[in-house]
Amino acid sequence: MFTAIVLISFLVYVLIGYVVGRHVKTKSDYFVAGRKAPTLLITGSLVASYMSAVGFTGDVGLSYDGYPILLLILLVVSYTGYILGPLIFGRYLRRSNVLTIPEFLGKRFDSRRVQVLAGVTVIAGVGIYLLAITQGLALLMSSLLDINFATALLVLLVAYTSLTIISGSPGVLVTDTIMFVVFTTAAIMCMGWVIWDLGGPQDVVARIANLGTHPDSLMPHGLTGSTAYMGTPGDAIVWAGIYGVVWAIIITVSPWQSSRYMMAKNEHASVRGGAWAAAAMLVFYIPLAFGSLALNLYDSSIQPSENAFIHAAQEIMPIGLGAVALCGIFAAGLSTASTFLSLVGFSVSHDINVNNQKKPSTSDSGTKGARLAILGVGASVFVVAYIAPPAILELAYFAGALFAASWGPVCLMAVHSSRITARGASASIASGFTTVVAMEIAEVATSLEIPIYLHPAIVGFAISFCAALAASSSKDASRRGTAFRKELMNTPSSEVDTVELKKTKATLVTLSVVSIASIGVLYYAYYRPVLSVLG
Repeated sequence: MFTAIVLISFLVYVLIGYVVGRHVKTKSDYFVAGRKAPTLLITGSLVASYMSAVGFTGDVGLSYDGYPILLLILLVVSYTGYILGPLIFGRYLRRSNVLTIPEFLGKRFDSRRVQVLAGVTVIAGVGIYLLAITQGLALLMSSLLDINFATALLVLLVAYTSLTIISGSPGVLVTDTIMFVVFTTAAIMCMGWVIWDLGGPQDVVARIANLGTHPDSLMPHGLTGSTAYMGTPGDAIVWAGIYGVVWAIIITVSPWQSSRYMMAKNEHASVRGGAWAAAAMLVFYIPLAFGSLALNLYDSSIQPSENAFIHAAQEIMPIGLGAVALCGIFAAGLSTASTFLSLVGFSVSHDINVNNQKKPSTSDSGTKGARLAILGVGASVFVVAYIAPPAILELAYFAGALFAASWGPVCLMAVHSSRITARGASASIASGFTTVVAMEIAEVATSLEIPIYLHPAIVGFAISFCAALAASSSKDASRRGTAFRKELMNTPSSEVDTVELKKTKATLVTLSVVSIASIGVLYYAYYRPVLSVLG
């Protein structure tokens, strides 16, 4: 049954991509969906490209191990990226009318070198993340469907590569949004069922508080005792805060997030999309975090803990609900994989291949080059994923740190500073990238334990920022680059729309209501029961 459901869902997504792809006529359509995407599609793609299967494995595993509040602290800090992202970077990115973010940086600094360097980081960083997601989904498929790894890998790659080749960004946006609905429904339904099957929130809290295998797992710092792996309670809180800041930067500037704003029909759709994404993350993660911890009341010995949600779908939930859960996991993974594949393919064909940039955005020949690049990247991922040993979570976190360090300073300074030059931008990208790589290699090769406050993304960000300032001090900024930035500062008259402004204000008010409601839910379903049980 599970095999049929998974394969049918794959086929449905590809067919949707085919239908959407029939309306793709130009390079602008293929790369940025013609800049016509409404708020719903921006929201769906933002959340879907963030979640991936890592949310249903790594985040579930963290909560199952006894750290659900830490996960929520990290989330609340990181989701500020959805509010700040479109305001301090995304809307200016959209005004530039470029097809890729490396092209934006190239134009801002009037430098082909900067564009190529940024394109290389996309290919390397996003490619690594894509590899991690692909390996994780293939391992999951081979286990659940009882097929060998190579077959699972091939089926998976054919599914998301064909979807991306056929439809480009419009297909990715539409299928991302559908998958967003699927995995959000799966998380809320499945974890809601778990909590109520165990007697409801108050009973679950009372039973977990007395669960000897997970002492203090309901406390903000999470698990204590011999099995705790997050250090002291203080270390755990610092970890959540720092990782939250890192992911807030990633959400603000990473290509798989900020590129969504380029596709919005207007700047208001970008801002509203970010606000709805933040609200959706709250609604999604609260039941996921507490439901994952509650799985210990069924079985507290699931190993590895990243398989807790999958185990529950197969062994605990009713068959129909388990099928929904598995569809949610695969939807989350496929949506991210298709987004990442399109980004790598676009950078290969547009940012690295200088000849392809000379093709006008109305030319279909540009899409042919991008499709060939996507096919080549998909084939390369298959070979590497088959040969290389899986390191799913490690690779995903590594790729995120790369962009926080190498893109964070340069993207923000490109918009908000007139001092930074092409030389400074190159130095910033290169130094941030190499710092993260060097620190990760040192940690792996020497078994060095780097303190959390010296996280590679934080150190890399600081070095990248300093390198930008130092390298920019010896030369004046390009006149063309300065003029490009000055033009970005002018709000287009089309964006001054009273109706759109009212919709945006209403969305921000709704986000405030959802945030307050989430606090209320946590108060009645978590804080009061914990207080009554633990005093």
